[in-house]
Amino acid sequence: MIKNMSLDQLIESELAYFAPMSSRAAKSSEEERGAWRAETIRQRQERISLEVYEIAQGKVLYGPFAGMKLNDKRWWGTLDLGAQCLGQYEKEVLAQISDASLRRDKSCFIDIGAADGYYTSGALFSGLFDHAVAFEVAPEGQAAIEGNWRENGAPGHLQVFGEATAESLLALPKSLLNGAFVLVDVEGAEFDMLCPEVLSGLDRATIIVEVHNWIAGFEEKYEELLKNAFALFNIEPIAPEARSTHTYPELRDFTDDNRLLLLSERRPCQMRFLKLSPRT
Repeated sequence: MIKNMSLDQLIESELAYFAPMSSRAAKSSEEERGAWRAETIRQRQERISLEVYEIAQGKVLYGPFAGMKLNDKRWWGTLDLGAQCLGQYEKEVLAQISDASLRRDKSCFIDIGAADGYYTSGALFSGLFDHAVAFEVAPEGQAAIEGNWRENGAPGHLQVFGEATAESLLALPKSLLNGAFVLVDVEGAEFDMLCPEVLSGLDRATIIVEVHNWIAGFEEKYEELLKNAFALFNIEPIAPEARSTHTYPELRDFTDDNRLLLLSERRPCQMRFLKLSPRT
């Protein structure tokens, strides 16, 4: 505590606190600072995201996926790399994945809309699951999913498929579907994906759904989904998770704007995540 420090100790401590700020100021030229002021918001977020990625040496530093390598050659994009390295990206989903009460021994993680495979690789790398199934419609995404998994030592067992449909999903063995943890993030297609047939086939799984409310006919589609799901599942909205930038030494020399921008997920509103847990 400061009150127990000598003057020399206090000065040394305070200068150490400001050392990263002084170092950053000394490294940047007036020309660079001018270029930064002219950036678009998206350009700035990508720059600082990649800077955090370099600081973290391409690995996740915090959270349930700590230690996992992330490839900066992203199909889905690089803007979230920094937040992923800090374990801050979609904290609502991370909290559910790491909740032991939602898993059972040797349960399967199923990611519908897996993008670059952040969750499928993380689920296996962390040891939270021993089997993961990724559905991703884009061939580039499918390659990225498998590549990132192999980059992390190919832990557990991974299966990668193309587009998720009722037929392709329900073709999975019942032993995988029963007790599975299912993440659905398909940019508004969740209302067609989670049809009565699929909900019935997943009636012993836990489902996390990201609700996209900006699609045409949202109110009617959402009401129908809730009605269909209510017969088989307990439905619980997931509370937003607090995000703080002040606990990370990696960000001490970042400006206020850049620290906050780093954690922005660029959503048009506060997202709604639903947890569907089996009634039986």
